[in-house]
Amino acid sequence: MNWLADLLRAVFVSPELLFALLPFAIYTYEPTWADVLLKPMSDSISWGLSGAGLSIGMLAFSYKEGFDLLSLSGRRGVLIEWPEYPKLKARVLIAFGWCLIGTFTSICAAWMVAKAFHPFLGATLLISGLLSAATATATIALARFSIRELFGE
Repeated sequence: MNWLADLLRAVFVSPELLFALLPFAIYTYEPTWADVLLKPMSDSISWGLSGAGLSIGMLAFSYKEGFDLLSLSGRRGVLIEWPEYPKLKARVLIAFGWCLIGTFTSICAAWMVAKAFHPFLGATLLISGLLSAATATATIALARFSIRELFGE
């Protein structure tokens, strides 16, 4: 039961969720706030595809860094004996999941703006997907820095 509570805490009390929901809070009170981004996205689909490509890049970076973080080669082989290793692994997988969600959201948002299907909501979705993926990527990068400091790499 302790792992379930930790999982729920890692998903619902996380900076990724905060930054994913922040654009929707702004959209609720000011629906036209994304007008600055909507104009270039409506003129050329490359803006939306660039946003989706950026989130795909963050997904690839998170995969590479997360794999390196959990790698047990060299002196890092002692990590498997660390009692908190399963929690570390779960957090890396959750961050990778946030990157996947951000990528999917960004692709859907580009499609929504291109088809003029609720374009303001689409621009908000794009920003939300990018912010959640960026926050997850930053979380993995900070964890990687901490591991490097611990092992003197």
